[in-house]
Amino acid sequence: MSDYEIHELMVCRVAAEVDDEGVVVMGSFTPLAYASYMLAKLTHARDVYIAGFDAVGMQPIQLSFTGAEAAAYKGAVCRWGMLEEINSIHLSNNGSVEAVSSAQFDGSGAINLSVIGDFDQPKVRLPGGAGAAEVIKMYRKMIAYFADHNTRTLVDKVGFVTGTRWKVGDESREAAGLMPGPIIVVTNLAVLVKDDDDRPFRIESLHPGVDAQTVVEATGFELEVPADGIPTTPEPTAEQLRLLREEIDPFGTVKLDFVGGKDRLAYLQGILDAEWERGVAAVRAKTP
Repeated sequence: MSDYEIHELMVCRVAAEVDDEGVVVMGSFTPLAYASYMLAKLTHARDVYIAGFDAVGMQPIQLSFTGAEAAAYKGAVCRWGMLEEINSIHLSNNGSVEAVSSAQFDGSGAINLSVIGDFDQPKVRLPGGAGAAEVIKMYRKMIAYFADHNTRTLVDKVGFVTGTRWKVGDESREAAGLMPGPIIVVTNLAVLVKDDDDRPFRIESLHPGVDAQTVVEATGFELEVPADGIPTTPEPTAEQLRLLREEIDPFGTVKLDFVGGKDRLAYLQGILDAEWERGVAAVRAKTP
């Protein structure tokens, strides 16, 4: 299968980490993560329990800036407040996957969603981590994704630690009362994995057409390059692409993460216009 875009390959790779064990949580509206969960729910992880927008036990939804939240509540079992969610999932070893992205990410697994530069007078004030710190520390797997794999994002050491995995290896996590599981990073170039406290991230797979040296040069921290060869990341299947394009993300919402700053506003406007046109058509179809 070659008729796909890189964001679709990344969605499929993140979706592969979702299974029927534990709870998958959707935090802020992050289209790539949402599409990944929906794809898993519709394919190999049909029994996965998803909580999103405080809607618990939600069913698959179509990505939409104007309608996703309402759709999540419509099919859910119940609704929780933030305190209930934190106590029942985040802090109770029930979280399985909640993919995150950040402005900076380093070789220890720390993320920065707070500031770039001096904290009191930063160059950039970022939105903050919300529940990200608890998620990446407590959940069974830490999944991070980045649309642009470069040394400004994947840095030697983050400028501000919004959150960190703290313990990485299975034995050290279990000794601390945490669920064992790796850190998995999915980018537009490769998949990186860290599952040992004393070893660096290793390149788990390379996306089609990418070589290891390109990944090493684009990464600001040390990488372990397997000497016995590196697999190629599986490409999306025809059925995965159909589900993404026709049922999960017909407006191309996921691609927003891959559009540069200068073009992002226009791209977002195009999505909103398409959603509005569909809404108008639906109203007209029901009007006598």
